[in-house]
Amino acid sequence: MLPADVIAEIIANLAALNLQPSTAATVLGALAPLLRTAETPPPAALEPPPRSSRRPRASKRPRGAPRRRKYKRHAPTEARDRALAALRANPDATPTDIAKQTGVSRSTVVNAHKQLAKEARNAARRKPRETSNPPDPRQRAQRFLREQLERGPKPVTTVEAAASKAHIDTTALEQARADLGVVTSRANTGGAHAVQWSLPG
Repeated sequence: MLPADVIAEIIANLAALNLQPSTAATVLGALAPLLRTAETPPPAALEPPPRSSRRPRASKRPRGAPRRRKYKRHAPTEARDRALAALRANPDATPTDIAKQTGVSRSTVVNAHKQLAKEARNAARRKPRETSNPPDPRQRAQRFLREQLERGPKPVTTVEAAASKAHIDTTALEQARADLGVVTSRANTGGAHAVQWSLPG
């Protein structure tokens, strides 16, 4: 059995080493038979602090207390309706002028203006397109061929390349060629026989 002052010195030296709690516990466990004395209490500094399984609460609300709802203030319906009517009647007026005319707050006028803009956007989305029926591919190909061949005959490869760039299907192009009665001919250009298309007449 070691004297109390020696035991205190050993414990102080262990604490100064800043060992991991598990390492310090192992060392003290090995020295336990020598350290047992009634005069020295077990060192509290070397015991690892108890770990809490719960995370600290971020909220300052006491446990079990009901959550407070955030109150969103809205203008009374009649005030908002007056602001909407005034804005529809005079859309170019400033919010301050509308607020003075209708006797409502400026923020009510601004919110009414936002509501009108939202309604206009939704109406524009719901409105069907003017060209709800897309043009017939055959008619589009006919118009394309007329534009290509109105200035005279053109090589077939040139017309087909332009049709591909204009996203015109080859089937629609052939149908349009038959509908318009496009004349096919061969031209001797530079010794090579190139097939040309031209409009009749």
